Amino acid sequence: MDVLIFSSSREAEMEEPVFCDRDTVRVDESKCKGKSLGIAPIVSRMLKSLGYKVVVVDPFAEGGEYEADQVIRGSTFQVPDEVVKDKYVLVATKHVYDTWALMKAILGGAKEISAVMSVRRAKVILKRLLQAGIPKDKLMNLRIPAGLDLNAEDEGEIALSIVAEIVAVNRGGSGIPLRDKKELKKVVEEL
Repeated sequence: MDVLIFSSSREAEMEEPVFCDRDTVRVDESKCKGKSLGIAPIVSRMLKSLGYKVVVVDPFAEGGEYEADQVIRGSTFQVPDEVVKDKYVLVATKHVYDTWALMKAILGGAKEISAVMSVRRAKVILKRLLQAGIPKDKLMNLRIPAGLDLNAEDEGEIALSIVAEIVAVNRGGSGIPLRDKKELKKVVEEL
């Protein structure tokens, strides 16, 4: 399964400083600050090491920040549906274009969609998506917050939990401990 990562290496100073239509986003760079890569480059590097094809969208990306097959950058960028269709989409945009990225993933036909955001933030975004006409059943399938429960604390551990979820989805895994899947308790009881 190919993976599309919507990211931002700057943080929004205000709520989603973008102007957009279905395929195009223009980011108001004056409303974005700092330089913080976050987990997206770690996820991209891990996925590439596992043989996945990875496309990253980061309006502020500079050369060499991502290990990816393609990096879409620039304060104005386009993402046609064919870039999204049948991909595993990860949204990690630091409030720069969360709503658009999730809407694009849903309408563009992504196979699976996850987002790096708190449940509190998700409530705001999901309400916007409902108001835009996205049915609740589509929202129920979103993987928010992204990743498996590893009780992760740092960026590397969070990235690992997200990559583990992507691999589980791709391979049809359950994400439960192998000890439980292979019924170790039953084996021990039978001794």
